[in-house]
Amino acid sequence: MDDLHTPRTVVSFNAMLYACVQSKCYEEVPLLFVELPDLYDGIVPDKISYGILVRSYCELGQPEKALEVLVKMEDEKKEITTITYTTIMNSFYKKGMIDEAEKVWAEMLKSSCQLDVAAYNVRIMNAIGEDVGKVKDLIDEMGNFGLTPDTISYNAMMTCYCRNGNMEEAKKVFEGLEGFGCKPNAASFRTLIYHLCRNGEYEDGYKIFKQSVAVHKISDFGTLKHLAEGLVKTKRIKEAKELFRTLKKKFHPDLLSAWMKVEKDLGLGPKDEAGQAKCFHALNEYHNVIGNFGDRFCSRFSNYWSEDAVNVMPDGKKYRVAR
Repeated sequence: MDDLHTPRTVVSFNAMLYACVQSKCYEEVPLLFVELPDLYDGIVPDKISYGILVRSYCELGQPEKALEVLVKMEDEKKEITTITYTTIMNSFYKKGMIDEAEKVWAEMLKSSCQLDVAAYNVRIMNAIGEDVGKVKDLIDEMGNFGLTPDTISYNAMMTCYCRNGNMEEAKKVFEGLEGFGCKPNAASFRTLIYHLCRNGEYEDGYKIFKQSVAVHKISDFGTLKHLAEGLVKTKRIKEAKELFRTLKKKFHPDLLSAWMKVEKDLGLGPKDEAGQAKCFHALNEYHNVIGNFGDRFCSRFSNYWSEDAVNVMPDGKKYRVAR
């Protein structure tokens, strides 16, 4: 930029800060925040700059430093956005510093910023470990501010019921999502299937799994492995076999060997190595055909992949689920 005689501005400054955050180089942001404005007169940090700085401190687990940034913003008459407050509050909750998080919430209420659903969801998520009444109260309170709870809000309520062993109420929340004007996401299905399995309700877990397949919101490897093991344990072999047939078509090809191993361990797959190799080859061919078709004809469809259906393997790798 110097060679082109292009002046530095807050726009390019923010772009650099954002790139650091996206690269998870959070520790670089405070350093750049000090160095660059001193080097270039054209760089005057704005509310976006300060918001990125706050996020960096929170990602580093230092919400106390983020609070110091708020004080500086107030001194410089910079607008403090709802997102900035919410980021700090969430960081305090994650550290278990509940009183500090509630103080940030109180500051939000006193400020001129507009409360939003995301801010309430942070409080609701923190209340999951408490009595479900607290979650209900927060959802009701949202209405008082003219806010409409979303799927994340009701997922939290469902999780709270599950953790308290009230699976019937959890099912009612799940079944009532559309009545609340929401649609279940991958987390909705994953949460309910997981807790149904923990409760030994594998048949109901399988029914929810079939619903998730129909709307392309398939759960993660660990949850469905638990479901498969439970179906075999309770002698629901037909459902277990159908589960594996579906998963081997829907999961990324790199997961095939993992699912075939689980299938073999449960006594459902081919016994001999030749049979396993033949099955593996056939499934690879299936995915190659589907993949080629997708490359040739489906590239223009942005929703070809289910965006929130990301599966995590034991090695930590993530794969999306094809429709």
